[in-house]
Amino acid sequence: MNSNNINDYSIFTVCNINYLPKALVLAKSLNRYNKKKLIIFIIDKKINMDFNNFDAEIYWIEDEDIPNFYELAFKYDIIELSTSLKPYITIKLLKQYEKVIYFDADICLYSSIEPILNDLEKHSIVLTPHYTTPQSDDLSESDLGMMRFGSYNLGFYAVKNNQQGLLFLNWWSKRCFQLSYMETQFGLSTDQKWVSIAPCFIKDIYVSFNLGYNCAAWNSFERFIKKDKEQIYWVNDVYRLVFFHFSHFDKEDLEYLKKRALIERNIKRPDLLELGINYNNELILKESQIGYHKYAFDYMSGGEYISLSLRRAYASIKNMLPTNHDPFDSDGIVAKFAKKNFLFERKNARYIATSYKNIIDHKNKMRIIYSLMRMILRFIGPNKFFNFSRLLVFLSSYRQNTELWKYKKYILK
Repeated sequence: MNSNNINDYSIFTVCNINYLPKALVLAKSLNRYNKKKLIIFIIDKKINMDFNNFDAEIYWIEDEDIPNFYELAFKYDIIELSTSLKPYITIKLLKQYEKVIYFDADICLYSSIEPILNDLEKHSIVLTPHYTTPQSDDLSESDLGMMRFGSYNLGFYAVKNNQQGLLFLNWWSKRCFQLSYMETQFGLSTDQKWVSIAPCFIKDIYVSFNLGYNCAAWNSFERFIKKDKEQIYWVNDVYRLVFFHFSHFDKEDLEYLKKRALIERNIKRPDLLELGINYNNELILKESQIGYHKYAFDYMSGGEYISLSLRRAYASIKNMLPTNHDPFDSDGIVAKFAKKNFLFERKNARYIATSYKNIIDHKNKMRIIYSLMRMILRFIGPNKFFNFSRLLVFLSSYRQNTELWKYKKYILK
C-alpha cells in the first residue's frame, strides 16, 4: 500500500481542555509538514465550545461509548485516564484506517512523518526508546528512570491494522483499563511500563533508533540539533528532526536546564533554547484562544474536589458497588463513602505530588518520622523492622487495602 496516500492513515492525540493549546500547536505543525488534520480526543466533560476555527478534528471522549467510562474517570487521575484510553481509541481508529500514529499533545513536528509511515510498511508496531545511549554510572541516575518508568516512551507509537498490531492493542488496552496507575513502587507507570514487556508476547515490534524521532529533555545528552541553510533541523548531523517532545514544558525554563538527564543538567544548549522559544510563542497564541479550564473530572457534581486518596479508595471498593452507579454524584453512594472515611479535603485543596526531590522541604517532619522508625527498630529488632518497612510499601497502595476504609455497613447490604 502506498504510504503517501493521505487516507491511508490517521494521527491522533488525547488531552483535557487545559492542554488543548498544546494539541493545537501539534495540529498546526502536522498540517504544515504533512497536510494532514490531527484528530484530538478531549478527555474532559463536554461543554459548549466552538471548534470551527481550529485546523483539527476534535471529539469529546464522552461521545465515544467507552465501557464503564465514568468509573475509569473516577478511579484514575487525568494522566492515568488519558493514557489508559490510548490503545482503545487506536483500535477504534483502525476500523477506518490501515495505520494509526499517536503523538502526545505536547509534541511538535519539524518535518514529514514519511519515515514513520515507511517503518509501518515493514512492521506492525513502531516504538522509540527513551534514549539509546546508557547514562552515567552515577548511582543517583544510572538508567534508573528507565527501570521505573519503562523502556519506551509512549508519547509516540505507530500501529498497523494487522494481526500483530491488533493482538498488541487488545492486550495493552485490557491492561490499561485494569491497571494504568502511576505506582512505580509496584512496577506500574500508567500505560507505559506495560509496553516494556510487550516484546515478550508480540513478535513484530520495531524499536526505532532514528534519533530524529521523539527528541526530548531526557535524551538531549545524546542528540544535538542544528539548522541548515534551508531551515531544516538535523540531529547529530545525520538524522532529520521529525518531532520534538516538549514534555513538562516550563515557560521559565525554555532550555530545559533543570529537567535534563543528570549528565547534562544545567549545561547551556542554544539549540534547545531556540526550539523552546519558538514553541512557547506558538503556545501563547493558542492559549489566548482557549483560556484556562479546570479538569472537570477532578470534582463531584456538588463541587467537592476528588483527591487521589479518594480515587484509590474508590478503586478498592468499586466492585462491591451497584452496577451503573454514578461515582461523581455528590448525593450518591461514593460521596457517602468519602464522607464516612474523611476523604474530602476540608478546604477543597487540589493535590500536589511530592517526590524524593521534595524531601529537603520536609526535613523537620522527616526527623520526627526517622525518630519514630528508630524506636520501632529498637523495639522489634532489625529483621522484623525490615519486614515492617516492606509492609508499609504495600500499605501505600490504598486500592489494595480495602480494610483501611469503612464501607461494610452501607455498601454491603
